[in-house]
Amino acid sequence: MEVVVSFKPDERARELAERVARGLEGAGVKVRWFPEADPCAADGLVVVGGDGTLLYTLSKAPCETPPVMTVRAGRRAFLLDVEPREVEEAVRKFVRGEYQLEEHKRLEVDGHFALNEFAVLSKWRRVTKLNVEVSGYSVYEGLEGDGIIVSTTLGSSAYALSAGGPIVDPRAEVLLLVPVNPIQLDARAVVLPKDSEIKVKIVYNTKEVVTLLDGIVELTGEEFVISLTGPKVRFARFRRENFYRRLIELRSFKA
Repeated sequence: MEVVVSFKPDERARELAERVARGLEGAGVKVRWFPEADPCAADGLVVVGGDGTLLYTLSKAPCETPPVMTVRAGRRAFLLDVEPREVEEAVRKFVRGEYQLEEHKRLEVDGHFALNEFAVLSKWRRVTKLNVEVSGYSVYEGLEGDGIIVSTTLGSSAYALSAGGPIVDPRAEVLLLVPVNPIQLDARAVVLPKDSEIKVKIVYNTKEVVTLLDGIVELTGEEFVISLTGPKVRFARFRRENFYRRLIELRSFKA
């Protein structure tokens, strides 16, 4: 068995990652380190850090992932599962396969993938104009404002929430369209079936727009096709209340 370990570049996360590695090696598992090692070629992946560390690691894994164990070592760690005090026991369970798999499809945007969202955003406070179609039907024609977010349900508690979108239980398997600061007051967030194909076309200020996958990967172009057809991320979970714990944390989170 071979497991790749990725960690946030700070001392606390490094110490936790070393604890993870010792536990894995003590169980006879070969440990390799990200980014030198490819998560797609491993039997397991362990991410130590916060949401940013997880999303960055997954951006380098354009495949259906092996089971992913997540250890919380960041200020924003809503997607991560294991507390530092639980590391050794979680590693033992991970090696033995004593976990529940929680699978999430990623967005696919022109051959690129995102777990949380795809965002089309104006730069420098310039208004942009977008046309948005869903499965061949116009949903927003000439949408003016700061842009739009296409979000998975897992991403509904991230950027989409800050833009005024709803929080959705990930088990619902839907897509969210969330306008960002629209000028049109009737341009509200829309919940879509999971098999929807979304087309976003930038029709104004095309050079003043940034397009981002999970806030990490920047794309270029003026027209994008988005669908929930990307490869799955397969989380190894050791408790069942992750979504509801995340709701409590969101309500109490302080920047």
